[in-house]
Amino acid sequence: MSYFVWDWVVRLFHWSVASLFLLNYLVFEGGEDWHEIVGYVVAALLLIRMGWGFCGSRHARFSDFSPTVSRLKRYFKSPELRYPIEGGHNPLGAVMVLSMLFLLALVAFSGWLQETDRYWGEEWPQLLHEWSANLLMAAVVIHILAVLIIQKHTGVALIKPMITGHRSGNKEE
Repeated sequence: MSYFVWDWVVRLFHWSVASLFLLNYLVFEGGEDWHEIVGYVVAALLLIRMGWGFCGSRHARFSDFSPTVSRLKRYFKSPELRYPIEGGHNPLGAVMVLSMLFLLALVAFSGWLQETDRYWGEEWPQLLHEWSANLLMAAVVIHILAVLIIQKHTGVALIKPMITGHRSGNKEE
């Protein structure tokens, strides 16, 4: 049995932002035209995703995976509910997603601030940009490791659904 999990907007956002952030972090130097262009594209994608978080498909909506205190308590008390095959993000995954979205917004905002007349040459926007980018990269590493560990220990496919949009009920996937 196959379950719909991620729509095309979520998947396109995920893979586009992942690729573009890594390009900006690892390849393009700050101050280069390409670094700035990619930063604006990421900011635009982030705005689209934020809107989609309120009106998109079920698992794309923030209300579907908001990590409330009660959801987090239930998650930690009931191991059998942690990785539902048909669901989207679990509450701990939701904390990571929201943290990465916040850090991505902070990176984009602080990058933009550096280009404004008011903050041109100021050190704090540059430091905020660097620190938030570094924190986001750390979160990306943790995210990737968590996905790999969860897949290995639970048998629940997490990578394939982010490509195809569907998760199979077969744990051997």
